[in-house]
Amino acid sequence: MRTLPTLAILAAGLLPALFAQPVSAAERQPFEVVKGWEVERTVGDTSANPCIMTHAYEDKDDNNAANAVVFALRDSTAVMVLVYQGWDFDKEQSVKVPLFLDKKPIKVKTTWIGDGKTLRTQLPDSVVPDLLAAKTVILRFEDSDADFRIPDFAAGYESLRRCDATPAKPAAVAAPQAAPVGPPAPSQQRIAAYVIGVSVQRVLKDCDVPSTGKQRAGVEARMAALQPEMAPLEAQVRSELKRNGESCPAADKQADFQEILRKFVELSPEELVAALEKQPAPEKSPNTPSDSKL
Repeated sequence: MRTLPTLAILAAGLLPALFAQPVSAAERQPFEVVKGWEVERTVGDTSANPCIMTHAYEDKDDNNAANAVVFALRDSTAVMVLVYQGWDFDKEQSVKVPLFLDKKPIKVKTTWIGDGKTLRTQLPDSVVPDLLAAKTVILRFEDSDADFRIPDFAAGYESLRRCDATPAKPAAVAAPQAAPVGPPAPSQQRIAAYVIGVSVQRVLKDCDVPSTGKQRAGVEARMAALQPEMAPLEAQVRSELKRNGESCPAADKQADFQEILRKFVELSPEELVAALEKQPAPEKSPNTPSDSKL
């Protein structure tokens, strides 16, 4: 794990290579936060359902493990992503597991797709009334249940529908340009924030650093929201970070990591990168290596 200014520079240095790769999603803007649900709008999405809702929390009954639920509508289907700190699925791993809402079995044929700490699936929008009445989403594995709290889902869903129905803000008038092929690429700021998030996740997983369950839940929720648009860049991000070296924060650099962790959880990706860009670069003595690690 590098120092805060150096990590920002490293993220910026990866951008040219990452932008050379095809991408398939756009950045998101905050819409509102309602009773623990964060609702965001996908910039440039002209469909009828450009918004998503996310609820992140720490489970005090499971050693404060980080959990998150992400939900969105897509025409006649509903998209659900579940995030759990204790999972470790292979990328695109197929998982068939029964779904319950509270004690009610949801009898739809669906396959969950795993990726690290996440499972995602598509459901018919006919499940929405059951979700509105439920307090818990449960996946019934052979050896145990995985339950996710969805308090005040109805309030979050109402906000989601308001977000979907709100016209996008008109873009500033610009000179005519050739129409892009496919949706716009994620911004440099969001890619840089994702690079930082991948590093923060690794340190929390592999290193002995202090953190709260709320912070871990916040990191997982941020990454879950970013991952769909960053999927085409995922492999290269991790490869480049590994090639540039991975280590744990030294004792005298713990404060630097805590500052990165706080900013990543509390700030939007754009605000995070703007804050890091304002950080003064560390002064180096003649004997300081140019690739200083924490």
